[in-house]
Amino acid sequence: MKHHLPFLSVGLLALLLSACTTAPGPAGGPNAGRNQGAVVGAILGGVAGNNMGDGSDTNVIAGAVLGGILGGMAGGEIDRRREALEAAEAQRQYEYEREVREQAELEKEIEALEAQKVRDEIARSATEADVKAAEREAARVEAELAKKRKAFEESQERAQRIQEAQERIAQAQEELAELEARQGGQ
Repeated sequence: MKHHLPFLSVGLLALLLSACTTAPGPAGGPNAGRNQGAVVGAILGGVAGNNMGDGSDTNVIAGAVLGGILGGMAGGEIDRRREALEAAEAQRQYEYEREVREQAELEKEIEALEAQKVRDEIARSATEADVKAAEREAARVEAELAKKRKAFEESQERAQRIQEAQERIAQAQEELAELEARQGGQ
């Protein structure tokens, strides 16, 4: 039983410490590396204490405690580095999104400035005759649009009337066929 006691102690210690790694949250929580390092360190320290010493419980427990402490410290450092990387990535993402928004705003400003430049150029060189010519052209295009819109609407109305007439013809042919079938069956 004495030889099994170290392994039993290490197993119980590992089971006890493994409960720390099941914390809720992403990847076991913010201290997952520390907790896992402590468990692995305790197990390896217990095994090392058993193999290096005379196999006494004291050596196994001392090795497990020392391994747990060192493993927890190493895992804690991994946690800190992971958190620093995640924070840096979040900062890069924020800066990228801000830059995209600023670029879009800059492009809108450029478009507005170009449109203003065109208006300013027209304002400098346009005469009253140019304004009247532009207004006449606008009126001509609007009149042509109205004419084509009216023709389109009329053609749609004619198409609708044709479809309705075809439906009435089909209905009348059906009724005529039924009537002829009744008269022929007498």
